[in-house]
Amino acid sequence: MSSNVADVTTAASPSSGELLGHPKGLYICFATELWERFSFYGMKYLLVLYLTKYHLFTDGAGLDVLGAYAGLVYALPLIGGLLADRYLGMRKAVLFGGVLLCLGHLLMAVEGSQAISYAAGTVLSEAITLNDGSVIAAGTTLTEKVIIQDVMALKVFFMALALITVGVGFLKPNISTIVGQLYPKNDSRRDSGFTIFYMGINVGSFLATLLCGWLGVTYGWGYGFGLAGIGMIFGLITFLWGQKYLDGLAEPSRPEVLKEKALGPISKEWAIYLGAILSLGVVWFLVQKEPVVHIAQNSMLIVAIVGLILFSMLYKDSKGKDFIAIGMAALSAGLGLIWAFSGDDLWLGGMLLALVGFIGYGFVRHYSEEFSRTVVLMVLIISTIVFWALFEQSAGSMTFYADRVLDRSIGSGEVPAPMFGSLNAGFIMLLAIPFASLWVWLGKRGWEPSTPVKFGLGIIQAGLGFGALVLGAAFPTEAGKVAMIWLVLAYLLHTSGELCLSPIGLSAVTKLSIGKVVSASMGTWFVATALSETVATRMGKMAAVPQGEAADLATTLATYTNLYEYLMWWGLGVGALMIVISPILKKGMCGIR
Repeated sequence: MSSNVADVTTAASPSSGELLGHPKGLYICFATELWERFSFYGMKYLLVLYLTKYHLFTDGAGLDVLGAYAGLVYALPLIGGLLADRYLGMRKAVLFGGVLLCLGHLLMAVEGSQAISYAAGTVLSEAITLNDGSVIAAGTTLTEKVIIQDVMALKVFFMALALITVGVGFLKPNISTIVGQLYPKNDSRRDSGFTIFYMGINVGSFLATLLCGWLGVTYGWGYGFGLAGIGMIFGLITFLWGQKYLDGLAEPSRPEVLKEKALGPISKEWAIYLGAILSLGVVWFLVQKEPVVHIAQNSMLIVAIVGLILFSMLYKDSKGKDFIAIGMAALSAGLGLIWAFSGDDLWLGGMLLALVGFIGYGFVRHYSEEFSRTVVLMVLIISTIVFWALFEQSAGSMTFYADRVLDRSIGSGEVPAPMFGSLNAGFIMLLAIPFASLWVWLGKRGWEPSTPVKFGLGIIQAGLGFGALVLGAAFPTEAGKVAMIWLVLAYLLHTSGELCLSPIGLSAVTKLSIGKVVSASMGTWFVATALSETVATRMGKMAAVPQGEAADLATTLATYTNLYEYLMWWGLGVGALMIVISPILKKGMCGIR
């Protein structure tokens, strides 16, 4: 948002009054975000089970959809935030995003016909039509397994994902920004206001994974997805009713610009809406093409990292004409882009060598505190890819794990697999305040770990979470399954790791970045998070169980245990590396804590 808008908003005095010591608008944002997260997480933890059990996707295909979808969900808010900042204003962006989300979640309730699998050797009693439209005549003996899916229902499903993805892009970044605008710049209540808002996110996530997960598995997928959609409708109604309590702080910075003509008689405002609607076709394609999304994420991250480091090198050079530095930046980015498209380890090694040389040149010729802090920030951001790739197994391989090899029985009943996703939100609600208090307590005694050490501890705990599952596999129940306590422990360790890394990292971005590129640095953080989503599902595919073999419990458990042992060592190794190099990184932060 432009500086003059910030001046107006921070100078504004609320006219709608307060409730329990905070602006009433906070509670509107709290309720809206609660219902939006209810709808998002209510759908997310059903996704892979719905695709593999109802539409008979392979594990790998289901994880590809999850990775592409989740990766886009974290990337598109960058565009939605920019459009709101420059044109729409936050209120209009949230309303538009809310409408798209409602439509998307309601479309998710359209199940269509369940897929049918014909085993090899089956003699067809009637003709069947394949997904590509070709027909196999009655009386034919099948030479291989054939799966018939409801192609039209799947097209609707992917359009639902596209609507949700674009809707989140408009709503997610702007509802958070509104909360900040409700408080004057130096208002001491701002942090507690964001804490209340953050609790709304976790309450929504907690309730959704319990209720939607139970409904979807017990009564039918459409019921679970439908409840998620109803939640989003409640969120939109809440925001529509409560927008009067925002005191005009979320309006466009230049409303007259929105009325200017952009496409013939179409104003700029409606051109934005039309462009977003037209983009649904592109997103519909992308959620079905995980490799394209993965390449785009890699490319964006490489260009952002190299660009920010180059900017920090030339930040104090008024001429900005160090052609050697610019050339080395171009070489690093070029090799990185070739690697992103080819996936060849040789190119990755070349890019890393070029990047190390580029950074080394910067330290020799352009060292400054700004440059040093930027390099440290980029190291921290890259390390988060490992953490989130481990953490985000929750909606993918860990949901499959809970469904297939976990002893979920309680008395005469059974806990539906998607409901275990609620553990993360539940533990955050229990641990967020104790963790925040712990850092304060340690800080007063001079014992608080540095930011790089906290990152290392967070990544180590993510690895230890998988260690719990590896250990649990060594002590199966009489039925050969793993006791629930081990998955609960894994979620506890992942959540404590998240609290060591996520809030600390967001704060580090604002403190270590050069003022003129804070938004670009924050964008780089979220691009790395988006990349981790596709990395997570690619890792999860290492334990993909071929269709028809899921009944072999011992083999399935061994497959997941091998994956989790691999992820455990990744977490422990990268976390330990971050702690080992933390003195260097701390020095590079140049006094920033």
